[in-house]
Amino acid sequence: MADFVFLPLVSMGVFTIGVYALILDTDLLRKIMALNFMASSVFLLLISISSRSQPAVDAIPHGFILVAIVIMVSLTALALMLARRIYQITGQLYLLEDENETGEPL
Repeated sequence: MADFVFLPLVSMGVFTIGVYALILDTDLLRKIMALNFMASSVFLLLISISSRSQPAVDAIPHGFILVAIVIMVSLTALALMLARRIYQITGQLYLLEDENETGEPL
């Protein structure tokens, strides 16, 4: 019974860490890692929910999670490639602010 409550709570905690990092960090690599944290927590939640629904193992949720992991790896590779391209063009991996030092929009 404790595992049925523990794994969803861990999943919510990891998702919260990912949202916190996604909102507050300006570094693109940290934002990509935050998205990976959030996706991993969703995978953990779905697996924990599917494992307690029946005593027998159901293969469909596990297959769904495997496909989702492959898609997430592909999206991470795309995001890293775009971050590398941004670094080549701008020379920095930080997002620009909306206003400059004088308060005027960019």
